Amino acid sequence: MRSLKNLTASLIISLAAFGFTATPSAAESFDADQKQEIEKIVKDYLLENPSVIRDVFGLLRAEDAKREAADREERAEQAKQALADNKDALLSAEGQVVFGNPDGDVTLVEFLDYNCGYCKQAFSSMIDLLESDKNLRFIVKEWPVLGQPSMEAALVAMAVSEAAPEKYWDFHKDMMTLRGRANKESALRVAEKLGISRDDLEKRFEDRALLKPIEENYRLAESLQLTGTPGFIIGDEVIPGFVPADVLIGKIKEVRSCGSTSC
Repeated sequence: MRSLKNLTASLIISLAAFGFTATPSAAESFDADQKQEIEKIVKDYLLENPSVIRDVFGLLRAEDAKREAADREERAEQAKQALADNKDALLSAEGQVVFGNPDGDVTLVEFLDYNCGYCKQAFSSMIDLLESDKNLRFIVKEWPVLGQPSMEAALVAMAVSEAAPEKYWDFHKDMMTLRGRANKESALRVAEKLGISRDDLEKRFEDRALLKPIEENYRLAESLQLTGTPGFIIGDEVIPGFVPADVLIGKIKEVRSCGSTSC
């Protein structure tokens, strides 16, 4: 009798672990007393053999890990395809300002928001990278995802890139180190300190055409499955979120070595 109980409990638990659900007809084939007896068998078995529960949870965790790994692999493949499909928009957009070495052998793209704390945290790494790697090409994609103030600051940045592209890097540096909220007024003050005409920027700010590159950046971010700032593109990889400088340095080295971040 004990072996039968053990077999019954093990079978039920195993089926539960792999997502088995009895059909209504199967459930209805047991009367109330039989169902109660089965429940008692399972309960007694689990109390006597608690390791079974650990085994079941181990199986479930293993299955979850497999699914997550498969999902990551699928997302990575989708991202690679999106990178290939959007290569020109990412690397050679019309009117795009390139920092670092415009003829560099590796391009690093960053999607950012001037009110993003992690973007500001990453900025010191960007400075170090550009100062230490004279063959790095760096592109900023304005992607204001943190509300209207961020959109205003991004529009001023677009106006600066049109009015004084040679001062855009200095504007960008000052915005990334700005204390307080980035918005239209704070961005205009930063630009004024750099000698850029406020009146000119105000006029450009009202031009709906400034929205086009930002809208395109939104489209690109969605295609690349970015969900927030910062987001980095290097070689054949999309890197969501903040990453330390040494990680980026390692990936740049890999791209130079074999054309991919995973040689």
